[in-house]
Amino acid sequence: AEEEGAPTQADNCALMYLNEATLLENLRKRFLKDEIYTYTANILLAINPYHTLDIYGKEKVAAYQGKSLGVLPPHVYAIADKAYRDMRNLGLSQGCVVSGESGAGKTETTKYLLRYLTDSYGGGGTQNLENRILAANPFLEAFGNAKTTRNNNSSRF
Repeated sequence: AEEEGAPTQADNCALMYLNEATLLENLRKRFLKDEIYTYTANILLAINPYHTLDIYGKEKVAAYQGKSLGVLPPHVYAIADKAYRDMRNLGLSQGCVVSGESGAGKTETTKYLLRYLTDSYGGGGTQNLENRILAANPFLEAFGNAKTTRNNNSSRF
């Protein structure tokens, strides 16, 4: 186990002992401080805070543009930026998997990811591009959603 009173780690790989118990304890401590994002190498773990956090404004978008993972605190913007830059610089297709239980915040996370990409790299008509991409979301979800006891539009992709 980690030392009592040890600081939390933004990347679980920095934990002295990396196992299920220390990883979950690190996530718990970060969540209690409203640090909802944590890396495990280049994988972003997110925990839905079920309240609004001031971590998605235009200033944050600008701060994460062109930055490598780990330079700034973990964030969905960092993952979006890395995927875009890798696509451009390496010429390889990229994908982001957003997964979790019903009500975990997958739809909101995807919206933040898409908004970051359109705000940062959408080109001239960003507002129109952002609106077109975000407007497609309900159409795409219609093919893979089902009503559950927790959520009226639970994804089934």
